Amino acid sequence: MHAPAFSIFSAVSELFVTAAVLYLVRRNWTGRGFSLPLFIAVALFEACVNVAYMANRASSAAAGREPIAAGMKIFYALHGMLSLLAFLWFVVLAVFAWQEQRAGRSFFRARPVLTWAFVIVWLVSVLSGETLFALRYLL
Repeated sequence: MHAPAFSIFSAVSELFVTAAVLYLVRRNWTGRGFSLPLFIAVALFEACVNVAYMANRASSAAAGREPIAAGMKIFYALHGMLSLLAFLWFVVLAVFAWQEQRAGRSFFRARPVLTWAFVIVWLVSVLSGETLFALRYLL
């Protein structure tokens, strides 16, 4: 099946978004501060492009416009919920990191378990999305 341009764009851009998220976490962890402009750019892009993409794909699947096996629908739904959770978690943690930075503290370094849990959830979310893309359009 031919991959739609929006699907390709979303799959590729998610890798860049992930690099930016990991950069923000690492930068704060190492005491170099938290880049508010980068956070805002990443959060807005993620909300406007990738969350919109997932909503578009979910509505297509729910309306039955594309034949998708039941198992894949479940995988799509789980990925969508996990991705939304990861995005919201990112926004909340980033706001706290920015506030802590203003007080001269490193939010992520002070909370390693929370930080690693977030990073793992984010990476699982991205990996599941890239896996769905590959299963749907490349295999």
